[in-house]
Amino acid sequence: MTNNVKRFLAASLLSLMPSVALAEHYDISGLLAHRSDYVSLRPTETIQLPSGRLEGAATLAGTTVDTFFVANWTGVNTFPGYTLTGTPNILPPNPLAPTAPPSISGVFQMGVGQLTPVTQTYYYTTNAADPTGAAKTCLWQLNVTVSGTVCSGTLNMTAYGNQGVLCSIDTAQTFVDSTTCQAQVVTIIQ
Repeated sequence: MTNNVKRFLAASLLSLMPSVALAEHYDISGLLAHRSDYVSLRPTETIQLPSGRLEGAATLAGTTVDTFFVANWTGVNTFPGYTLTGTPNILPPNPLAPTAPPSISGVFQMGVGQLTPVTQTYYYTTNAADPTGAAKTCLWQLNVTVSGTVCSGTLNMTAYGNQGVLCSIDTAQTFVDSTTCQAQVVTIIQ
């Protein structure tokens, strides 16, 4: 190839970079909006979270931090979608690299008000272009409720895709602090 052709091709490819950079990631609203388009592998499972407390957990006055640990045991990268409330301290990892059990692959945190009811929804999928079809996809939804000055929480977990996914949580390390509403959630996609 001549130098002119190489320069022309390089300039053409570089002109595409801004449009690639602006390409939107598959958002959770797309997954939830088309519920009639797919059927979950199994019904949504709801787990009542135990009350717990992080020893030495510091919070700013009036705020607390929800911490989410995610273990990717699929053997391939997974990609997030989420609808999160609060101020992000650490955003969900994208992509989330696989690790071997029992390792955690990534963590993210959201700062929220103390004694504030909140819903945090996120998923990880092996196929961002088709999370409910040719993919392994796990969706988790944390619901923190407040009654008077006592916090409690549930975690909804749903599996999607036709690649044989196993979604789970580590119940020994997942809890909601009943006095501050601080949550720690450990989820697993496999």
